[in-house]
Amino acid sequence: MKRKSFIIAILTALAALVSLGATLTWYGAISYDTGTGVLTFNKAAVFSSTVGMGATATQITAPADIIKMSQFLVDKDKRYVEAHDSDHTQVVVNKGGNTIPIEIGSSTFVLASATNVDINTDLDTGTVAEGTDYCVYAVNSSGALDFVISANTTWPDGYSASTSTKIGGFHTLCVSVGTISGHTLSGYVQDDILPASIWDLKHRPVCDPGGMVYSEAANIWVDIYVASGTGISTASAFGGTISDTRDWMDFVDDFHAVGKQLLSDTEFQAIAAGSNEETNIAGSADPVTTGGHSNTAGRRMISNIGVEDAAGAMWQWLRDQSYRFDAAANHTHQVTVSGDPETVTSGNPSGDVAPALGWYDLPGSKGSLYRQGSYGDTKLHAGGDWNDGSDCGSRGRRAAYSRWIASSNIGGRGRAEPK
Repeated sequence: MKRKSFIIAILTALAALVSLGATLTWYGAISYDTGTGVLTFNKAAVFSSTVGMGATATQITAPADIIKMSQFLVDKDKRYVEAHDSDHTQVVVNKGGNTIPIEIGSSTFVLASATNVDINTDLDTGTVAEGTDYCVYAVNSSGALDFVISANTTWPDGYSASTSTKIGGFHTLCVSVGTISGHTLSGYVQDDILPASIWDLKHRPVCDPGGMVYSEAANIWVDIYVASGTGISTASAFGGTISDTRDWMDFVDDFHAVGKQLLSDTEFQAIAAGSNEETNIAGSADPVTTGGHSNTAGRRMISNIGVEDAAGAMWQWLRDQSYRFDAAANHTHQVTVSGDPETVTSGNPSGDVAPALGWYDLPGSKGSLYRQGSYGDTKLHAGGDWNDGSDCGSRGRRAAYSRWIASSNIGGRGRAEPK
């Protein structure tokens, strides 16, 4: 906040120097003639902020434009790309009508109006695919600013690094949601844009944003799908083979390899809200692959923000610590009764039923855990698996298994902090 206020103060002071009648130069990149009120960018082309799309002027008017651009750049709440209010096949660039400088190669464009970008008509090539990540690019189209959607992560077909700039992206819905009363995604159909998946240069996770949605409630980005792949190949992808039969420590390493972590108990409850409750997947069998499933009642297994299979498909490791106490077996104690059995209070010896503490050599030859009994500490599981019925849900938890357990019904889901 201090940095934001400082920058705005400096730029406001610069804008206020209109009475000096001199030319001010900002690090050789911007010059401002206080006599004429004209701001010039030292770029190959600069476009007027007052006309937005398709502008061809080489100068913009200051000081108002300087202030507007600075406010957009430092205000985290002002976004490049946002969801359309009613059309699920469109995103809106500059929805707030801010003054946005966009650098493309050696040219700088200034956009001052909202622009709708359609996944069908503005796609660079092919047709829209379900459960797919797409990027939004600002492009220099023969000297005019335009916007293109592409599944490419470098630049769209027909353009290059010098004629395009990636400004955001989103993920498409893998399978239609259908009608679910009270659900935020009720009525969304396959290939629609998941609103919570929309990211841009100012609103994104610290990791690759592909296959993720933002939870406003938890203030985190979370994987849409349970994890597939391992190590640096760990992914949140539609139709991926679910990564299971791996212990908690393996999943910790997997997610760290791609800049993520396991969810916490409270985070899981937030991101799973709106999912099917107290039901499991149709057929009550291992789903094998990620996404697009329905429960035994035919209801899509999707949360309000678009998280797939949070409940009733796979137990998911959480990073939270729990504890399991198993009393030592076969304790025999002598009971002595002397006098009236109704009043006697002595003669019963005490016994220690607590298991002994000891070292357990953890899998992977990377150290041991000092725990009590055979288990001691445990790690929470969340959601419920394919055969747990009414035990499943956004608040369903299991606190019985140690970190070294590996099972075919336990997977993981990644999360990341906002950047």
